[in-house]
Amino acid sequence: MRASIALHLAVALITVGLWVCHASADEMADPLLLEGEEASPEEVLLWDLVERQRYVKARDAAEKFLVEHPSSYVGHLVFAQAQHYGEANFPKALFHETRALQLFEAQHGASPVPSQPWRWHARILIALTMTHGNLEHYDEQLDFMRRYNELYTPQLKAELAWPLMKKRQFAAARLAAEEGLATGDPYQIERAKNALCAIEFEAGDDVESYETCRDAVEYARSQFGSATAVDLGNYAEAARSIFRFDEAERLLMEASKSGLSWYGNPWLELADLYMRAGRFAESLSALREVPRHRAARPAHVRDSDRNEARRSLAAFLLLMGRPDEALRITDKAIVLPDRRAHNSRDPEQDRSIVALLDRQARLMLAEMTVERAVAKPFHQRWWAHAKAAWLRFQAWMSARQVARFLDDNSRLVGTFAIGTARSAVMPPWLIGELIPVLGPGVARAAVDRVRVKDPREGAFAYYEAVLAEVALVQGRYDDAIEHAERALEGLQPGDALLRERVRAVLASSLSDPRRTATLYEQVLGADPGLFRRLGWSLPVRVESSGSDIDQKVAKALRRSPRFALSDDGLRIQVQGGQACLLGLTGTSWGCSEVALEENETGSSYRQRVVDSFHQAIFSPRVDLSRIDINSLDGSNRVTRNPLDTLLKP
Repeated sequence: MRASIALHLAVALITVGLWVCHASADEMADPLLLEGEEASPEEVLLWDLVERQRYVKARDAAEKFLVEHPSSYVGHLVFAQAQHYGEANFPKALFHETRALQLFEAQHGASPVPSQPWRWHARILIALTMTHGNLEHYDEQLDFMRRYNELYTPQLKAELAWPLMKKRQFAAARLAAEEGLATGDPYQIERAKNALCAIEFEAGDDVESYETCRDAVEYARSQFGSATAVDLGNYAEAARSIFRFDEAERLLMEASKSGLSWYGNPWLELADLYMRAGRFAESLSALREVPRHRAARPAHVRDSDRNEARRSLAAFLLLMGRPDEALRITDKAIVLPDRRAHNSRDPEQDRSIVALLDRQARLMLAEMTVERAVAKPFHQRWWAHAKAAWLRFQAWMSARQVARFLDDNSRLVGTFAIGTARSAVMPPWLIGELIPVLGPGVARAAVDRVRVKDPREGAFAYYEAVLAEVALVQGRYDDAIEHAERALEGLQPGDALLRERVRAVLASSLSDPRRTATLYEQVLGADPGLFRRLGWSLPVRVESSGSDIDQKVAKALRRSPRFALSDDGLRIQVQGGQACLLGLTGTSWGCSEVALEENETGSSYRQRVVDSFHQAIFSPRVDLSRIDINSLDGSNRVTRNPLDTLLKP
């Protein structure tokens, strides 16, 4: 869930009257027009730059001004605002805001009277509230909000709810929201409803969260003509938590057209939703919009969810069979986590998902490393196995990170409650990877604990999916079949990838090889990359013509970890230098698409045939050949990196 409160506090900071006078920017030009705003002409001009969002000029002008007037609290406040909103340098902004408060109170006291320049004091308190919030200093944020409320009106009522919720003080947060509702002020009511939506979600009442999020959207539509992207995104998340996928998609599409919000990116949420449903082309289209949406934001919030976008991009690349590129993303995401001040989720949950994606990418790359070597000489195949072993060790290290991030009973148990705040944005198709990481016994115990407290209709299918995989790992095949069949009955099309994983588990649990091959064939049609992600083999029989090249291609494919020889499996036919996979009923699932080039050696040609065949069979049918991954990550866009100043020598 996202907060809409921060934007309103920022508006309050910039507004000259601090909600009391609501003066215009033109009135700001004359320091005598507003009582309590006395300042020198130079200071007024500095503040005017902030009001007009000329942050670079404000920074440079304030820096020069402070050299000659180091005791100017206005100068320090202006410089802080330039650092906060223009540079996203929150620690530096905090230093100068704190200095501004010290200077003001040294001159005028901590409780200014109307004859003093009290408006600057109020602005400084709001600025400190904003910055402490962005730095996730919730105790300090609440302290400054309360100091402000002691001196100025209208008071911050609903705004108190968010930091209280982040501190997990749900009763106090609800009370703050209720006080905001009681004011009758439309903006306070809007913020209160936004806060209640997140509070109920984080408190674990998903049905109540859905109702409060819907109420927030309906109020905004009736009062302001439309809801913000933040409120619509929160409503969509609440709908998704109770498995209303069509409604979530509709709300996110509306959010994508409702204008820019500081926090939340509807395209990112859509990409995740489409991935779950196996709608890969639509997911790619949504991911293309993510960096564009982010680049349009103000500088201080531009990177607030960059890591979240990287997580989704890594998941997409993994599903596309591009684990090497996924690893480039997870390597960044692991060491550069997002600030979560305006997102209700536990940051450790996000980190555990990134580490889990990193683990699976390394395991998948290990599988592909061996695949690519099956047509090579023995010594190169041996070396490929050695490299795969190293990748699997690295995957084990990533698994240790996952276990460390989940080293908390409530977080561990809650992770299996797909769609809830406790599970964050855990992709359902990835949840089974926790079983080898944590151990099947731990996973089963966690599911047993969480499922009895989950009242959501349809949630049972997700627990059955996990239990099916646990039973398979433990060798309890009859139980695995029973759990898998129940899961398949309850899972919706919106979780197509999880359905195919459960179908694969069911197939692997059966004793009838013919039925196993039939189910695997269904999986192949919907999620062909699953076999690589699981490290499983497809049962096949390999047939070839009598030519030397065909015989050698067939021999290489028999060595592939993606295939297990079975008389009851699918059929690989190698003929005329082309390899094709045929289903039990003769359906073609793909062929190698290479031609012998002039002066090409036989070994090179065999290698290309084998690589092309693996690619055709075990990768989704989405063309990524012309996609610049950096464009999806936003890395090739000209946006300021807030760490640049730290990384420069």
